[in-house]
Formats: sequence, structure tokens, C-alpha cells
Amino acid sequence: MATRHVGQAQELRVRSADGTRLHVEVRGPADGPTVVFSHCWSTSLASWGPVVRDLDPDLRVVLYDQRGHGRSQTPLTRAGYGPEKLADDLCAVLEATVPSGRKAVVAGHSMGGMTVMASGPRATFKEKVGAVLLTNTGCTELADRATAIPLPGALGRLGSRAFLTAPLPLGPANAGSASVLRFLVMGKRSSPAAKRLCARLVHGCASVPRSEWGRVITQLHLDDSVREIAVPTIVVGGEEDKLTPPWHARHVGGLVQNPVEVRIIPGLGHMGPLEAPDTLADLIGKLVASHIDTES
Repeated sequence: MATRHVGQAQELRVRSADGTRLHVEVRGPADGPTVVFSHCWSTSLASWGPVVRDLDPDLRVVLYDQRGHGRSQTPLTRAGYGPEKLADDLCAVLEATVPSGRKAVVAGHSMGGMTVMASGPRATFKEKVGAVLLTNTGCTELADRATAIPLPGALGRLGSRAFLTAPLPLGPANAGSASVLRFLVMGKRSSPAAKRLCARLVHGCASVPRSEWGRVITQLHLDDSVREIAVPTIVVGGEEDKLTPPWHARHVGGLVQNPVEVRIIPGLGHMGPLEAPDTLADLIGKLVASHIDTES
């Protein structure tokens, strides 16, 4: 993932609490304010690339592949999946990359946002995180409120659960699959480049972790954890998001203790980092400037 301002990545292998190996990349000046990115279901750390390219070059950027994604280890059993595992992984990354006495901005997209919210009660999160950006995510009722499958009532909910949990390979990207994917996860005005990157990332995800994490998402209930997040928080939703419709952004914004802003972006689908990278980069920059002590 090339970026205009941070050069070659320092690659790390971080072990989570259960020993799972996580692939981590650190870019930018060693003494810069740190921003940690947690990516969405069925992609990899590269999904944050368009946002990273728009960030201030003085920021230190930490990205990691969620377990079962990208270059991180895939759990061997179902015991390796769950919101507590997501929290374990983020906290391990924070411990490994955020210097002692410093705080970071943490940004989470979709399942990455669920990771951040699951981490809210953790001591490491409270110690290492100074502000939060959540985009296109939710903490409860994910399958019930999704509108990706245009069927009424219980049929739509059943279709959403099937889409999230089906352990079927998506197969090679082609015109037909790309059209379906665009309908499910992207807004109508998404750029051709964003659509191509989305297809490449999603089709690159293995079927088993995609299915297992989809199962976790359908069972998620994180309201109590979200209430533990006391740092300044910006929540972003997409007007055309079919997987996490705007209700979720407003719900999460009503649970966190210090909501700076809840913003619903017109025309935005589910893939905020690909569809609106400039807006997200600007919001992250504002969180850093207002809430991260760059001199400590």
C-alpha cells in the first residue's frame, strides 16, 4: 500500500493474548502523533490506504490485519472468533505500538469499529486511546436492521444473515460479481477506482474467516461496552449504507460518553474509507489536533 507521505512500512509481528500472530505495519515519523486503524470484515489493512494517503505527513500511522484477514494468522477453531478476540487483538497492537505515556487516535470501520467498541472496557484501551473515529459500523441488531437484501420483514433479515454467514467462496471478480458487490456495499456515486479496490479486497478474503466473522457480527451485542468509551468520539454513517444503515451511527452516538459529532454523509455507502477518504482523513486530523498531546 503506497502512501505519499510515510514511505516504507516497518513490519511487525504482534502476538495477541491467545498467541495469534497479527501482521502490523507502522509508517511515518517515530515521534509523530499516532493513529491506529482497524479495518472492516472481509478486507485487509489496505482498505484504509485511501485515507492514509490524505493524512498529514507528520502523523505516525499504525495499521494491522484483523485475525483471519490479510497476512494475520487465521484461527484454527471457532474458539478463536468473537468480540473478545477482536478486543484482545487491538489491545495487543496498542501495547506494541503506542509509546508509554502517549495516547493515540483509533479509527475503526465496520468490523473494525466493532473491534474498537468491544475494547471500550479494557484497561489498555483506556490508557492508550485519546480519541476515536467510528465509521459505517454498529454494535447490535446488525442483521435485523440491514437492508442489503431487498426482501420484506423476516425474509430480509434471513437474507442478511445468510449473506453474512455463508461459508461459500465468492469466486473470481467479474462484471457480474462486481455489480452485486457494488449494490450491497457501495453508494451509487462511488468512483470506479473505489469499486475496483473493494472487489479486489473482498474477493481476496478466505471463505472460512469471512463466514466465522459474519456469524459473530450477527450475534453482536456491545451496548454496554460502547457506554465505557469516555474519550472524544466521532461517528460517521452513510445515507446509502445497506449493511449498517444510519440508525446504527445515531445509536452508537447516543451511547458513547463524549460524542463530538454524529455525521451522516449523503450518498455514502458502507465503504467509507474507499468512498469518502478525504472526509475521514480530515476528521481524524481534527481529532489529533484537538485531543492528542503532541508534546508528551
